[in-house]
Amino acid sequence: MYVDTHCHLDDSAFDADRDAMFARAHAAGVTGFVLAGVDRDSWIRQRALVRSRTDCVRAAGVHPMIVGRFAFDEPALRAQLDALHAEFRDDGAAVAVGETGLDAHFVDAATLDVQLRAFREQLALARALDVPVVLHVLGRGTHARAIDVLRSDGLPARGGIVHSFSGSADVAQIYQRLGLVCSFAGAVARPAAAKVHAACRAIADDRLMVETDAPDQAPPGTPSRMEPARLGEVADAMARVRGTTSAILLARSAATARRLFPTLPPAPP
Repeated sequence: MYVDTHCHLDDSAFDADRDAMFARAHAAGVTGFVLAGVDRDSWIRQRALVRSRTDCVRAAGVHPMIVGRFAFDEPALRAQLDALHAEFRDDGAAVAVGETGLDAHFVDAATLDVQLRAFREQLALARALDVPVVLHVLGRGTHARAIDVLRSDGLPARGGIVHSFSGSADVAQIYQRLGLVCSFAGAVARPAAAKVHAACRAIADDRLMVETDAPDQAPPGTPSRMEPARLGEVADAMARVRGTTSAILLARSAATARRLFPTLPPAPP
């Protein structure tokens, strides 16, 4: 009945046991998956997964790390951005734009101007298609710059998600007022992550989601490869922070995900 609201199940980390990985997820109650696209190669792999399975939907975007890689190769970057439009047509089409956004943590800050341009272009595509947007915002100053863009350019009517939220409680509330959902991954399980914990507490029940970001972001002290069957580990950490139960969090997160992505498999009666 639960939904992993952000994962990369096309990743080569799952090539040896992808079918078993899905089986473990279903056994753990995770029966819906939102695949996040980062570049043309991932879109191809994820489209194939969505065509072959009824439990997956996908987003397609040019990740800010990919934008940074091609920041000084305009033809290569242009090819990625131009190809994105076709991902919203035909069988296995994407249902959201993303990941897009800004990164000054893993990417050289000298590329931020190019990242901003690519972000605004993808945001415009999401508005034109009226599909949700999936945001990656990470690094010093990036939340402020992303919020400026969202305020000036506007969001799609369908809203969207700030995935793997890393900002403060104040920033989380700004995103909420703009109409976005904040999703948390394994970082919320770090005992010293006081800022992330405060943000997790500040978010309204219907603006909060749980993700694995598999195969990345395993909680500290656990096996390094994350997978959807371990979604409950993230929910457990969030539940401790919010003073509730992981079952309640997972059910609410799944309901919010199904509102954003109506083609996800429905919850059982």
